[in-house]
This record gives sequence, C-alpha cells and structure tokens, in this order.
Amino acid sequence: MQVSGTDDGGIRPADPSEVERSLVEWLRDELEDPDITGGDNFLDIGGHSLTFAKLNQHLSDSFGAALDMKTTYEEPLDVAVTRIKPVESATPTTR
Repeated sequence: MQVSGTDDGGIRPADPSEVERSLVEWLRDELEDPDITGGDNFLDIGGHSLTFAKLNQHLSDSFGAALDMKTTYEEPLDVAVTRIKPVESATPTTR
C-alpha cells in the first residue's frame, strides 16, 4: 500500500494506523454514529454496498489504497485495514 506526497516527490507506504483512523472518522461522519471503532464490523454498524464504494473512494483519494469487500464485510474494520491493497492505475481502453 502506498501513498504519494513525500517531500522528495516519491511514494511512501501508508501507515495502517493512519488509514484506520481516517476510515473510522469517515464512517462516523457518514453513518452519523460517533461510537464506531476499529473493532466494529462494517455490516453491523449499518454499512452496505454504496457505503463501501464511497469509503473506498475516500481511501483511494487519501491513500491510493482500497479495502477488499469480502474481508470488510466479514471481519472487524481493523482487520480489514491490514489487508488493504494499492489501487491500480486505471488504463483507458479503446475499441
């Protein structure tokens, strides 16, 4: 998992605790629940497919990374963060 924006213009790995903090804060705002923690399950706190897509867009924009849907739905949020993957650059296709 990588994040751009180091002082030298290079790429640095994202800090999992920073990703988790951002994810939890985003979910608290989105789901209007200040009690959400990293130990919560995404579905149990009211997450669904649209929330997941919006969350992954936030993580992509902030960290260049995305969560795996199956892991996020089945495991606590803090476990899902440990399995985050870099977002691949989209390549335009031609027909």
